[in-house]
Amino acid sequence: MIKIGKFIATITGIWLLSIALIWISNSNKVAIVVTDWGQPEGFSDSYYQGIALRSRIGIKANSPSEACTEYFVGNYPYRSSMGGNIHASSFLTDGYSEYYDSFGMYRFDQSLGLYVNTLDESVTLSIDEANQYEKIKVTGSGDGYGRRNILSVDPRDGSDPLPNYYKIMKPNGIQDVREQDVAFYRRINKLLGAKKESTGMHPMTDFMDVYLTKFMDEFFGDRVAIRFGMYEKNAGYSARHDDVAWAMARWGGFRKILLTRETTDHNFYANHFMTRNKVHYRLCKSGVREKIDLRQIRQVGRTPEYNLMLVRNMERYLEMFPPSEEISIIYATYGLPWPGRNPEGPLGAPHPWIKEVYHENAFNNYLSFKRYAESYFSKKDNGNLSLNFNRNDGSGSSDSRTRSLYGYSRFPSSIFGHPEDELRFQTIRDQLKHAVSNGKQNIVIVPSHWYYNGQDTGLKIRELNGIPLNTIEEMEGGIFEISWCETYKADGSLVQILDKGIDCPEGYSRITLMEAFDEVKEQFNLGYAQRIRGGVEQFGILPDLGIEIMASGQISYLDGGTIEVKEGTLKGAKLSVRKDPHPDSPESFSYQTSYRHKNSRDPNPNLNAIRPFNDFKDRDDHLISAWFDFSAMIGRQEQSRPGSAMPIMQNSISEAVYFGPYRTLFNAPATITLPINITKVESSNKIRAYIYNDLLETFEPIHTPPGGEGISINYEQQTASFDTQVLGIFAIGKEN
Repeated sequence: MIKIGKFIATITGIWLLSIALIWISNSNKVAIVVTDWGQPEGFSDSYYQGIALRSRIGIKANSPSEACTEYFVGNYPYRSSMGGNIHASSFLTDGYSEYYDSFGMYRFDQSLGLYVNTLDESVTLSIDEANQYEKIKVTGSGDGYGRRNILSVDPRDGSDPLPNYYKIMKPNGIQDVREQDVAFYRRINKLLGAKKESTGMHPMTDFMDVYLTKFMDEFFGDRVAIRFGMYEKNAGYSARHDDVAWAMARWGGFRKILLTRETTDHNFYANHFMTRNKVHYRLCKSGVREKIDLRQIRQVGRTPEYNLMLVRNMERYLEMFPPSEEISIIYATYGLPWPGRNPEGPLGAPHPWIKEVYHENAFNNYLSFKRYAESYFSKKDNGNLSLNFNRNDGSGSSDSRTRSLYGYSRFPSSIFGHPEDELRFQTIRDQLKHAVSNGKQNIVIVPSHWYYNGQDTGLKIRELNGIPLNTIEEMEGGIFEISWCETYKADGSLVQILDKGIDCPEGYSRITLMEAFDEVKEQFNLGYAQRIRGGVEQFGILPDLGIEIMASGQISYLDGGTIEVKEGTLKGAKLSVRKDPHPDSPESFSYQTSYRHKNSRDPNPNLNAIRPFNDFKDRDDHLISAWFDFSAMIGRQEQSRPGSAMPIMQNSISEAVYFGPYRTLFNAPATITLPINITKVESSNKIRAYIYNDLLETFEPIHTPPGGEGISINYEQQTASFDTQVLGIFAIGKEN
């Protein structure tokens, strides 16, 4: 027995020593947790019930000072982790139980002769019981943001996708919001032709897993570990991201964790509430949060790689239209409520929509793409392609929001401002109506938020914006693009012809909705990988690219900062990041002090109230500058990827200089300064700033960012300066 005991003790000691060595080794590595909504390829009741609960309801605070709830919203006792719904509908509240449970959602089972609850099949009603209460056919009912007018017939043929579903106006002890979600998602999957049960993850998610894992191994080797975690698990195929982060911290011993999101546009809802806050809560509750350096990558848009990927995705659609005719481009992004709903009390929805930076970030991404697309297509086919990005009305410059064909997609129009407000955010349908009514013959809708063709692009944004649906057979075959003809009658009614493509009759506009990025998945993932690379560099871990740092220093979210190379051949290379132009915005914004039109139900027509932006005329028009505190770096990068030398720009009059962390983003433009060979400057008008594009594998011209300034030369200092919203590898050269 003594020998057995010693043997067990020895084995246990070896095991503990092995774990300790792993923890010590991993404590210096970066754990990358790639997050996503994690939509299954097929249908999963458990997934959709879970994602609805986590994304809209969340967790209720149990006391005013409960540990780990510092990121919760609302005033106790009406305080929770999400705050998207009114509190009383998310949580059973004394005196307001009717908001939590006033009806039931049922499926009539003919074989049983019973109405079976959608959420809990043990709850049933007989036909006689059901007939005692008002019974509403599910078709036509709605339940909040994005769900009004959604539970209706199939717009393709008028059939009812849920013929046996009913809302019965009798409380049943089950939360109404969750019951409705089940019917909502079952209808969506019926219209999309999804299989009954999940058959795995979406193919784009699987591809991303393989691509990013290979990229990180090639660029960083064993100095990073990458795992994938979703907002909700798809049983047997994926895990929740907060569980993944916890396991890497608790059992893997990682102390540096990078959370990433593939979304085009940075928003607090996804990146803070769904990503960071859930991971923070899990780590905090398990007692390891204080040991973790937790950082984020929040979006992929606005980079050279993203813009090139997007215009390449456009090319095949633009070629469909008659040559030399103008094509109007409606840029479509997700959209978030403005200014939100009253956050106070049991009937308040405290999610702080008014504080969102999404609106500013998404519009900056649009303007970055617009400049890139104009330049790209001006060089194609001798510039014969004519693109139009503007409305015929609005105020401000041609880059102003109210003059742009820039549309929100994912919520009803009423969520984005009063219809009489000149600064309201326009939807895709608003922009389509304007373009069609003003005689725009050729229109292409460019979705630029979703990385694959899923529920949003395939169905939700279409029903909300009156856009035709593909057939189920087309969707099952991976076809999500669609073309149709459209006009408005004199009485304002819409007429669509769906079977002629873009061969439209006289007086109709030719419209095409593009697909998302399934066909350019490699290009999308390369851009995403380079953003993640920059996230790893935030921890001071550089990729195997022969990077030599010549200067580094701290940049502040509030105060900006400057770093400069003081000696050597790169002397004078400098990064200047501006102070936060509005240090209390949007942090201090509140629903109560925001503008609401005098004709709205809850007016606040105060002229000094908070208003959404319209135009970025100068750098200080942006609400923020740097997105976070970070250590900036300047130096040289010898290789474009491991084993491949960085290409030499033949027309350069400067060295190619690395500024990092790679692909770090700004809103208020930052200024780059590079030393140049002044003897090669023949004319300042012929000098351009260039940035290395990893997708193009060469340098390309930089476009002046919104509110920024173009290149300028200091002959005395022998330097050139220019503004940018993204870091990378820069050079100065003669214009080709």
